[in-house]
Amino acid sequence: MSQKKCNFAVAIQHKAVMSIIIDTSWYYVPLCLALGAAYAAALYYIATSREQRQAMSRGTRLCLAALRFVSVSAIALLLLAPTVKHTAHEREKPVVAVAYDRSQSTMLTADSSYYRTTFASDIESLTHRLEADYEVALIPFGDQTTDIADALSQVRERYAGRNLGALVLATDGIYNQGSNPTAAARELGAPIYCIAMGDTTVRCDAAVADVRMARTVLLGSRFPVEVTLRADHLQGQHRTLKVEHRGHTIATRTLTFADDRATSVEAFELEAKEAGLQSFTFTLSPATGEASEANNRRTVTVEVIDNRQKVAIVYAAPHPDVAALVQAIGANPAYEVQTIAASDFTGPASLHRGGYSVAIFHNLPNDRTDLKGLPDDMPALFILGSQTNLPRFNALHTGLSIVTKISKTTEALPVWNDAFTLFALSPEDARRVEQWPPLSAPFGDYRTTPAVQTLFTARLGQVASRQPLVTFATLGAARRGIVAGEGLWRWRMADYRLNGSHSIFDALIGKMLTLTAMQTRREQFSVEAQTIYRTGEPVTLRAVLYNDSYEPINTPDATLVLSGSQQAEYSMGRSGTGYSLTLPPLPAGHYGYEGRTILDGRRLVSRGSFAVEELALEELSLTANHTLLRTMAKERGGALIEPADIASLPALIADRGDVKPVIYSHTRHSALVGMPWLLVAIVLLLGTEWIIRKLKL
Repeated sequence: MSQKKCNFAVAIQHKAVMSIIIDTSWYYVPLCLALGAAYAAALYYIATSREQRQAMSRGTRLCLAALRFVSVSAIALLLLAPTVKHTAHEREKPVVAVAYDRSQSTMLTADSSYYRTTFASDIESLTHRLEADYEVALIPFGDQTTDIADALSQVRERYAGRNLGALVLATDGIYNQGSNPTAAARELGAPIYCIAMGDTTVRCDAAVADVRMARTVLLGSRFPVEVTLRADHLQGQHRTLKVEHRGHTIATRTLTFADDRATSVEAFELEAKEAGLQSFTFTLSPATGEASEANNRRTVTVEVIDNRQKVAIVYAAPHPDVAALVQAIGANPAYEVQTIAASDFTGPASLHRGGYSVAIFHNLPNDRTDLKGLPDDMPALFILGSQTNLPRFNALHTGLSIVTKISKTTEALPVWNDAFTLFALSPEDARRVEQWPPLSAPFGDYRTTPAVQTLFTARLGQVASRQPLVTFATLGAARRGIVAGEGLWRWRMADYRLNGSHSIFDALIGKMLTLTAMQTRREQFSVEAQTIYRTGEPVTLRAVLYNDSYEPINTPDATLVLSGSQQAEYSMGRSGTGYSLTLPPLPAGHYGYEGRTILDGRRLVSRGSFAVEELALEELSLTANHTLLRTMAKERGGALIEPADIASLPALIADRGDVKPVIYSHTRHSALVGMPWLLVAIVLLLGTEWIIRKLKL
């Protein structure tokens, strides 16, 4: 026999409905009411004596019976454990994101005054008109560089799962960072209305578009340099390209542009005569009437080193990771890399005999090759994978152990640990690394010692865990680095796909290798900085201080004195177990720094230098790319709007018919017996009845 639930619905207001649900058979409700009626009748009409009935009027007795009927029926109904279902309806306006370009390329044209005044006022007026029907989000992007794809990705990530109705993109279509924005536009899932800023007119202009050279070279070596030049409307004209170092001209070349829109690649071979940071300036003589002369000059900095270290990559089996490591390490002239198959490996002791400064073990130790006897003073970087014998690896006491009963791997995405202090990684690079694909990490229980510092933790699926993915530990006379997962080749490919080069991956591997190879019994206090920064980006420095037991501490205060074109003294803030300091963007030039602290009465000092390169990417091209904007708008079902027609945008969005509000319903259940107002009501009913009885009897 089926049973039906009782459901009483009451509309509280147009946005919410309250339903009372009794999860029993429907006939229990009249039984509860009958119980209340029987109790009231028995009390005031059957069990009451004739004298009591005569003392109360008929109306009083009826009122008391009604009070008793209501209270008893209510108590009986509460015994059926009714619940209250609250359903609230929320109306969410569609979101219209307005992303506008504030980069210098829009301010260097003839219409710059228009974009600073009238156009800015038109954007403000547009947002006010849109706010009547939509939730409007203003998203500025671009400054020293322009990355349209990143701006689109920010919109997509910020409003994932939200009712994103449309994107208004105001830009000139010129991007000098990131990938082609059309791919990011396809992933947005909303129509794009592009406001075509800038000027498509090609003006007379010449520029040093790019300088390609190794950023680290050996002292005394000669290194190649490729300079890419671009010229518009300079056909047949002669120009001079000059190379300068420390104010002296070291090379010149006279050029003639053969076409109206010409591109030329000039090759030079320069010599590294001095160690340290060395800057070279490439200057193209200007032409009369050029649109911009700022892009005729480019300064790049290289680090000249006077030593070379040998790196051994010992691998269990051929793997694309090995090729990725060889390419990344081989790009740095500071290292000489050699691969050794496990079948040809004659044991850890052979590394010293071969003159290797650091060893990389890929999927080792495994079932066939043990690394027992690895010298304590041999820096080593371990890359763990599906072939790694974890019990043998744990026996090496690297600071990390993985305990597991099954041979299995899991996908682990990298998550930057901002408390890491052993080397500096810019926030922008860290954010890009977190977009790389996962590594195949061994499954198990990860355990670390206090000597371990974690560079990346693992995100397992959608869960950010504390499981270490890339770690370093100082153990005795050498450092051990561990990458708890294989698949580094995917990282290198993703770096090229997202950024158009392998620079971030190669730099990351270089920093990891340098840190691993570094002598651990070094100065107790050290300050680390990137070798080269760009104008417009913050300069981040990190420091680490060790006590006499070589445990990282940050109890004493630390300061940093900056010298160069800007001189100042700063207090370093504490970060994790070390220190960090982020300076505002600095002008181009060479800078020296001196970190200072006092430990147990001893004054500790760490010195270093870095360079800030001026990179006027915004001035390289001032010709707007409206074709790109038209393509994105067409693919996403939007439109290309001229700045003069910006007032028509609200009507265009409204006429679509699919940019509408979304109504969300939120439901929650609660026990009726737990509501305090109901208990108060029953007590008031019984109390009122008792007072009336006392007054009438």
